[in-house]
Amino acid sequence: MRAEKRIGTSRNPLSSDAEQTQAVLSAMDDDPNGTRGPRHIKESLGHKGIHISRYVVMQDYAPEGFHQRAPGTKVIHRTPLISNGPNDEWSMDGHDKLAKAGFEIYGIRDKYSGKYLHYVVLPSNRYAAVIGVVLLKCIKKYGVIPVQGSTDRGSEVRDAFSIHSILRQHFAPDLVEELIPSWNFLVSYRNITVERSWRPVFEKWGVNILTFYNTGLYSGDFKRDDELHKQTAAWIWYPLVQRELDIFCLEQNCHRVRKQNEKLLPSGGSADDFYSYPEKYGGEQCGIEVDMRVIDQLLDEAVEGKQHMCYVDEDFEQLAIAAHVAIGFPAITLHSAWSVFRHMIAHLSQ
Repeated sequence: MRAEKRIGTSRNPLSSDAEQTQAVLSAMDDDPNGTRGPRHIKESLGHKGIHISRYVVMQDYAPEGFHQRAPGTKVIHRTPLISNGPNDEWSMDGHDKLAKAGFEIYGIRDKYSGKYLHYVVLPSNRYAAVIGVVLLKCIKKYGVIPVQGSTDRGSEVRDAFSIHSILRQHFAPDLVEELIPSWNFLVSYRNITVERSWRPVFEKWGVNILTFYNTGLYSGDFKRDDELHKQTAAWIWYPLVQRELDIFCLEQNCHRVRKQNEKLLPSGGSADDFYSYPEKYGGEQCGIEVDMRVIDQLLDEAVEGKQHMCYVDEDFEQLAIAAHVAIGFPAITLHSAWSVFRHMIAHLSQ
């Protein structure tokens, strides 16, 4: 009995109603998806010395949670994707499963064709200025902007959104923003076109990159705290990983998918076919042509974004090039990268 008085119980709590309310609300703030029921919250608070009855948690705070957690109510119901043609909508997102190795990815994928338009390896995909540059380079690559862009609601899309909105307003003034928004801000799991690409990117490509990279990283040749080692590894690996990603995207774009009669988007061909010859599949080219001189000017002015995309110092870049030439300009592949690293380190350390 004395212990109960000292620590309190759910029937005779030591905390006031206001303190209980704040504790429950704080616990609910930690669960934005509403996956924790009253028992979980009660037990979690109990570990912190705050004892509230499960009935109080259940009845007084978010009683609708039971319906939200009921089987079937949280299922994300799929709806068929629709699009008028290539460049009607570009879907964009970042991928972080290689981030621990230092390789973050940002991708732009066409909704109609499923074509991997522009996938880039970056030191960080969190800077708005960087994503703006990624979009500009994709526009320059294809010569058009899409009717719409689609991303999640992350702050890193700020510059890309602004760039696209201004370009569309200037080069397609007949498109009414209220009727056809220039940008779709979606919750992450609704940004389906690009989200669906991340699983094959990681499982068919990324895991192999990590295997080759980690083999040398943990072999004893690489010293994590040595700046020369870090810059040399970055100089070798960033372009290599980008080349391998380009090859993967090329293969995916050439891959022929089976005919699916129930699918509203094209099937029975490759993404390259759907993108280049949409009329064969009931689509039409939707891209908005833009003046490349404007894009070039915007890229020239995007100093901050390009700086954040650099993986080595400018001065070291020249040293690394000279060292690579000095050791015989060996080919850099996934199999040879760490061997080249060892030879370059030996030369640069002289």
